[in-house]
Amino acid sequence: MKESYLEIVELDNGDIVLRPASEDGEETVPLATLKISDDTRSYLKDRYFELAKHMFHAGIDFVYSDESSFDEDAGYLDDEEFRPKILH
Repeated sequence: MKESYLEIVELDNGDIVLRPASEDGEETVPLATLKISDDTRSYLKDRYFELAKHMFHAGIDFVYSDESSFDEDAGYLDDEEFRPKILH
């Protein structure tokens, strides 16, 4: 079974996106987009990207956590084989 990898990247317009990693270098459609305000970027300096990574990780952890009631009937959410791996 092919593993699914996700990547977190900053686009040219400043948006930070979580998207499936592409093996051929082609851009893929984002699964989630995060916009960080200019005020927050100024305050955090170079650490704004770390904030984005933590926010995306928290969302993924929520979806795959044992305590989450998100789509309990699907079954595949509990299967470690299908849990995405994240590239930074």
